[in-house]
Amino acid sequence: MSTLSTADPPTKRPKVGYDGTDLELKCVNTIRALGADMPQAASSGHPGAPMGCAPMAHLLWSEVMNYSPSNPKWYNRDRFVLSNGHACALQYAMLHLAGYNLSIEDLKQFRKLGSKTPGHPESFMTEGIEVCTGPLGQGISNAVGLAIAERNMASTYNEADLSVFDHFTYVICGDGCLQEGVSSEASSLAGHLGLGKLIVLYDDNLITIDGSTDLSFTEDVSTRYKAYGWDVQTVDDVANGLNDLRSAIEAAKAVTDKPSIIKIRTAIGFGSPTKQGKASAHGAPLGADDLANAKQAFGLDPEKSFQVGDDVQEVYTARTKAVETKKAEWDATFAKYKAAHPAKAAEIERRFKHEVSAEALDKLPTFVAGKDKDLATRKFSELCLNSVAGELPELMGGSADLTPSNLTALKCSGDFQKDTPAGRYLRFGVREHGMAAICNGLYAYGCYRPFCATFLNFMGYALGATRLSALSRFGVIYIMTHDSIGLGEDGPTHQPTEMLESLRSMPNINVYRPADGNETSAAYRSALTTPATPTVICCSRSTVKSLEKSSVEKALKGAYIVSGGEDGALPDLVLIGTGTEVEPCIEAASKLTAAGINTRVVSMPCQELFLAQDAAYQKAILPGSVPTLSVEASTVAGWHRFSHAQISLTTFGLSGKGGAVFNHFGFGADNVEAKGKALVEFYKGGSVPDLSNRPIFNNIQDDGIGH
Repeated sequence: MSTLSTADPPTKRPKVGYDGTDLELKCVNTIRALGADMPQAASSGHPGAPMGCAPMAHLLWSEVMNYSPSNPKWYNRDRFVLSNGHACALQYAMLHLAGYNLSIEDLKQFRKLGSKTPGHPESFMTEGIEVCTGPLGQGISNAVGLAIAERNMASTYNEADLSVFDHFTYVICGDGCLQEGVSSEASSLAGHLGLGKLIVLYDDNLITIDGSTDLSFTEDVSTRYKAYGWDVQTVDDVANGLNDLRSAIEAAKAVTDKPSIIKIRTAIGFGSPTKQGKASAHGAPLGADDLANAKQAFGLDPEKSFQVGDDVQEVYTARTKAVETKKAEWDATFAKYKAAHPAKAAEIERRFKHEVSAEALDKLPTFVAGKDKDLATRKFSELCLNSVAGELPELMGGSADLTPSNLTALKCSGDFQKDTPAGRYLRFGVREHGMAAICNGLYAYGCYRPFCATFLNFMGYALGATRLSALSRFGVIYIMTHDSIGLGEDGPTHQPTEMLESLRSMPNINVYRPADGNETSAAYRSALTTPATPTVICCSRSTVKSLEKSSVEKALKGAYIVSGGEDGALPDLVLIGTGTEVEPCIEAASKLTAAGINTRVVSMPCQELFLAQDAAYQKAILPGSVPTLSVEASTVAGWHRFSHAQISLTTFGLSGKGGAVFNHFGFGADNVEAKGKALVEFYKGGSVPDLSNRPIFNNIQDDGIGH
């Protein structure tokens, strides 16, 4: 660790004048004022962090980073992540000053419905935002994924005389980010991987919402990050000049074999006469009088809001011209690269468009019942993943230390490690939350379809990041094995009881629970062709029998008939199963039909895809007015819209042989048969409520605001 200053924090020592130009200080103060103006105008928001972090932002955007307002998705831009997303007024101010598509009027609409300046950064709402941040710890973890992506792309595509991927990933984070466990997971892995182009600026302002960090966070962050394998520097003052930080960033860029963190002492709400250095500066506007007095101290007009002097704007305009020139030079380099290496260049462009060729999709296997070997769906998943991985270098990912169980190793590629950065298989270690957050960063890079794996039950560790996959429209592929109580002896601590419904209740995510190889193949095809929607593929530990009537095409509709209903007549009973429970449904249906109860079996590998079909198809599969029994080794929640009665879990599981546990909880064919008979008997002589006969309202108002 190098310490550039050991003096007291700026709030405790006498001011000796700003060590820099008057214009530099005016730029910093302008950012501070804009960062406070936005919450003041919105009567909501967080002014404190933008005011304290303004010096860092000014230096990054005026001197350090390469970016392109004319092409915000430029492949070789430096990536910037504001991990403490509540400070988003800071980032919006910088995007405006740098010339992105964000006007002063947009800044004035901060936190207003439908604006381009939402209350926390949203990557799909605002050009120049790489990832959605706000849930603390996610951004710095995403940045690890971004840094992995840069290193892998550079190792894969750069040529000795033509370097097309060569940039840094910069992060501003706060105390809260470093308290969240996900950042520890991701930071530990970043140190192991030696990600030398990841540079974190840590806003060490000594304040949390509750008050001083002394209340709960007294660890030595520098020592912790040194233990992770990071280069660590300390800058004790950015309020009175930027030379120390300038030198620290240059030193960090020179460290190529490990990530860097610069611990920077700031004062939250810097310049506020009454709130500087206090928790009250964090999450509420300063107030009109306090803000006016702060502006006066900054040398700005206290009566004006959203003021940017011409001389200040010229600083950023000049920088934008300079970085756009660099971007033009890169364009020329890439043109040479395309001429010299057309196949590689075409692959890069295809990847950034998230295009998958029909030829690659055709590599996905299909299976024939009675001909191909019956396997667990996790083994079908292994076959599917490896069938396309050689064709699609954008498939990069790994497992949370469960590769032999998840079966996710790539036969076409080795590990991504510090000394083998061209590898595509990531050893995430036992870090489920960090794994998912890193995959979000890989996706955000623009040309990856990352996958990650663990036991379905341990998806609970990752849900914070998985939710952001769905919110951000990041098509991460989650491969979750050991998907039910059928995993057996490991018992209820490992058996996923509620996890399927937890995932299904989340918007913009497709949850597959395939019953055989064709349904597994359909899950992969769906995942690869829906890049804006994450997919969870839930796979069994136990062997399943191939379904005679399954096909990829049928499974892509979310639900289809696997037995019964061949004559087109309405059945007497419908059984719906998913995954391993389809088999006992078929066995029970055979007995029920033989006993005079004409029974249809429907496999429903993906509820979301079924609900996306038109009403006619849905009614053809599930008439609604026929007694319907759903069978799934999961909680009952969510099944009432499809079935009149359910065989589901109402308690946690038990330890024992998988088959014995299944039978104990009623998922054997005998109980399915018995409950099917009972359901038919229940409605005998009476009317069956038609589950399809109900309105579905679209409650989103037609007010021009997109979603």
